[in-house]
Amino acid sequence: MTYSSRLRGRPQKSGRSVSILLVMLAVIAAFAAWNLLQQRDAPIPKTVNLTVLSGTATVIRADAGGDPPLEAGGTSVLQAGDEVQTGSNSRAKLTFTGGETVELGSETHLTVLELHQNPVSRALVAVLALHRGNTLTRIRHVLFQGMRFEIETAVATIQARGTVFQVDALSNDHTYVAVFDGVVRVAMGEQSLDLEAGQASDVYLGQPLVAVSSGQPAPTDDMPVNGTPQSSTTLTDREKTLFPPVETPTLPGDNYVLYTVQQGDTLRSIARKFDMPWEDIWNANKDTVSSPELIRVGQELRIPR
Repeated sequence: MTYSSRLRGRPQKSGRSVSILLVMLAVIAAFAAWNLLQQRDAPIPKTVNLTVLSGTATVIRADAGGDPPLEAGGTSVLQAGDEVQTGSNSRAKLTFTGGETVELGSETHLTVLELHQNPVSRALVAVLALHRGNTLTRIRHVLFQGMRFEIETAVATIQARGTVFQVDALSNDHTYVAVFDGVVRVAMGEQSLDLEAGQASDVYLGQPLVAVSSGQPAPTDDMPVNGTPQSSTTLTDREKTLFPPVETPTLPGDNYVLYTVQQGDTLRSIARKFDMPWEDIWNANKDTVSSPELIRVGQELRIPR
C-alpha cells in the first residue's frame, strides 16, 4: 500500500472539529446578543433626593425598615419601594434628576412605586402613591418621549404632561386635583378627564368626573406647602351636610366672629358665605395666615363684622 493510499483511508477529524467549533461559536454569539438585547430593554433604576424643609420626616426603606427621623435640613436618597412620611407642621421636597420636584405638606404619606429611566429613550418614569396628605408637583419642561410622571391615590391616577399641579388625598374615596400650569389627566376606572390650567376637580370614588374653576392663584416657587394650596372649590351639597359651617361666638364688643375652616374652603369661598371681599378676611388673619392659599382644615379664622 502506498503512502498516499494510507492518507486517503484515514478519517478526516480536523474538518469535523472545525465544524463543531464554528457551531459552538455561533451559539455563544447568539446568546451574547440575546443577553445584550435583554440588558438594553431593562429599565435603568434611578433615585430621588429628599430634603426636609421644616419639621420632621421619616423614610421607610423597602428592604431595611425605617430610618431615624430626619429634621429640617436633613436629606436622604430614595429608590423604588421606599416610603416617606412627614410629621405634623412639616414640609419636605422630592427632587428628581431632571429637576422635577414634588413638595409634601404636613402629615403626608407617599410611596415611590416606580422610579427608573426608559431603556430606549432614557426618559424618566416616576410613579408615586399618595396615601394621605397633599402634594404640589412642578415639572417645568415638556415631557419627553417615553417620560411618565404619575401620582396614584386610592381613588384615581393623575398623569402629568409637563405642568404644575396639586393633589390632595383627602380620604379613601375623595381626591382633590388642581392644575396651575399645563395639563393633567385624571383617570378613574373607565373615566378620564383632562384638566387645564385654572381648573380643578373633586374626585369621588364612583362619581362622574367634573372640571370646575379652581378659583385660586398659581403658587409661587417659594410658596411653602402646608403643603400646597388647599382645595378651592366651594363645598358640594354632600360636604355641606357633612361639614356645616361652624361659627364660634365671641365676647361682646368684639368686631369679628370666629369661623372654623372646613374641607374644601378657601378664603374666596368663605368670603362668599359672609358676602365680603376675601381680602378683608385675610387682612384680619395675617398674623396666622402668611399667604391666602395657606388655610387648613380646623383652623379658626376671624371674620370681620
